[in-house]
Amino acid sequence: MSDASVTPADPTAKKPSAPWKGVVRLAVAVALIALLFKLVSWRDHLTWPAEFGEAPLVGEVTAAADGGLERFVVTDGKWAGTSLEFVPAEAGSEATWAAVVVRKPGEEPRRLELAAADRAALDNQPEVGLRTALIRLARAPLALTQALLLYVVGAMLSFQRWQVLLRAVGVEANFWRVQKLGFFGLFFSNIIPGMTGGDLVKAIMVARDHPEQKPAAVLSVIVDRAIGLLGLAVVASAALAFQHGRFPATEFKLNVILGLIVAGAAVVMSRRLRRAIRLDKLLAALPFAELLKKLDRAALLYRDAGWQVAYSVVASFAVHGMILWSFCVLGGALGIKISALDYFSLAPLALIAQSLPLTPGGVGVGEAAFMYFFAPAGVARASAIALSVSYRLVQLLVSLVGGVLLLVKHEPPVSKAEMEGGPAGERKDGGRDDRGDPSAAA
Repeated sequence: MSDASVTPADPTAKKPSAPWKGVVRLAVAVALIALLFKLVSWRDHLTWPAEFGEAPLVGEVTAAADGGLERFVVTDGKWAGTSLEFVPAEAGSEATWAAVVVRKPGEEPRRLELAAADRAALDNQPEVGLRTALIRLARAPLALTQALLLYVVGAMLSFQRWQVLLRAVGVEANFWRVQKLGFFGLFFSNIIPGMTGGDLVKAIMVARDHPEQKPAAVLSVIVDRAIGLLGLAVVASAALAFQHGRFPATEFKLNVILGLIVAGAAVVMSRRLRRAIRLDKLLAALPFAELLKKLDRAALLYRDAGWQVAYSVVASFAVHGMILWSFCVLGGALGIKISALDYFSLAPLALIAQSLPLTPGGVGVGEAAFMYFFAPAGVARASAIALSVSYRLVQLLVSLVGGVLLLVKHEPPVSKAEMEGGPAGERKDGGRDDRGDPSAAA
């Protein structure tokens, strides 16, 4: 028996999902959003115990008219009317600020040179609230337009990558049809769990188009997504390597994970190693056995598609470059003062976490991931959430193309039975349709 042979069954078949799972996912999303709003301040604030006591000052971050220094104006409490202008520290300094000009009502301005303790206390302050971050985004239509263009081009290139993977397994899909299916999937990713939830819709629709090659067509969606996620991880690892140990814990964990993935891929692709460790039996005994079997079949399907896989990997880097640059543009509009290298290091990790199928559209999960991964770079919680929300807005606007196409082209809607049963159907005789399944033919 060949090392690739398995029981002739459709690799994409799914058991009907229990209704309570959708309710749980929605509840998790609501709970995460509630927790995030509890952790994040709506208003701008600043805490400086040595000068104003332990209670935080609430106010607004503005730009000073003279000199362009960042200014914080207190609007509430006994210090209302007080303004603080922050003088940046010299380039290369670990501190954010060198001095603060304090203007209290009825008093002469005072310039306070910050000692080490005060520099540490004011590091990454004042902290911008969610209100100010969103106002900044609303006042930057050009940045939003640039991000939209970058996202559209990146999305279309990713759909073309999928077309190459389809043709690699003999599924001749028209360029514009693949683009439509890609936008359909993007549209449904707003409501299906995980940022990659629209892949299920793409898989169902491409299976409809190619009933004689259902398993191969559907497995191409899995491979396309795997290459995309792996590409994100590689981009993050490469960017972290140029950070010279700025995020050592994150870099170490990511490189360990990538090393395990590479080792696993080597085992899956090697006939000798598969036989030596009895991979088929091992996969059946592991948690998430069905998912692992699908990934295994997908890998075997593309074992001999060398140049197509290589092209898809290169295309992924181009796609991620455009998507991540859109984060740089959006972050600049939000007033986030970090380098482009930081975005390329941290945003991919947040996007990978956001793709986990835990909540509809990854809502709540993504915002928590952006808060967690961007915190070591000194990004305020509200700004990190605003960055995630602004990216969601860009994705939502682009995904509406898929909704319009569904209406205009009169595309048959995806039925509940298709969603629960998976993209591959059963034959009228009760058996499974295995045509196009490389494992069934092995």
